[in-house]
Amino acid sequence: MTTPGRLAQARDIDDVLRNVGQIIDWASDEHSPIGYFAVVYRRVTLAVKQAINTPKTFENPALVEKLDVAFAQRYFNALNGFFYPDAIGGLTLPWEVAFVGSLDCQAIILQHLLIAFNAHISFDLGMACCTVARTSLRALQGDFDRVNKILADQVPAIVAVLQQLSPELRWTRVVLPDELSVFNRMLENMRKGAWSFAIYMANNPLMADQKRVRQEASAAVLGTWYQQAPGLTPFPALVREIAKHESDDVAANIKALRQ
Repeated sequence: MTTPGRLAQARDIDDVLRNVGQIIDWASDEHSPIGYFAVVYRRVTLAVKQAINTPKTFENPALVEKLDVAFAQRYFNALNGFFYPDAIGGLTLPWEVAFVGSLDCQAIILQHLLIAFNAHISFDLGMACCTVARTSLRALQGDFDRVNKILADQVPAIVAVLQQLSPELRWTRVVLPDELSVFNRMLENMRKGAWSFAIYMANNPLMADQKRVRQEASAAVLGTWYQQAPGLTPFPALVREIAKHESDDVAANIKALRQ
């Protein structure tokens, strides 16, 4: 496998989209599951960009873009850190779990997505919020919640494609009759947790380092659970069932998710 080119520092949302496009192109060529999250991330970023450019969608569109860029840069730093060990300080433990997990040919698409979303939201998002608005988080909250709605709006189309690529996902309806609500609630809970993490960091500067370490460890543990859940839970059996008929053509799967 060739390594992707180093991702440049993103300065605006168009830079974010260019970097994500670079990841998708590399992942498609190399048949790397890393591309699954990247292609979904592109979809959400495009929706956020459209909202930023639509008057009155956000109270402070400039700050939303600044947060979007800082948030995405943590993802790019982690990817650079994984493939280029001399890129000091970028690779966090939750992302290491995700990138090492991308080498697991037994994992299904949904697992790859959950592990990456967990790394990016459960840890990166709170850190990015503190980076751009540590002293003014309350003023950011309304727009933060609006982005939650934008993310939720993308879920039905993403799940529709996943069900085409993974026909056995229909079995989730036996356990989860309204899987769309479940996926939305899962992402919403991740973002609520990220917001609480940011608020704690901002309000308790003397405890911020301890909280950061605990949050990073907790996100890594959850990512590991998504990768290899204990056999006592129904998750491993569900993964095995879904894997039976899931498309294993990574490049074609990325293309389907992109469309």
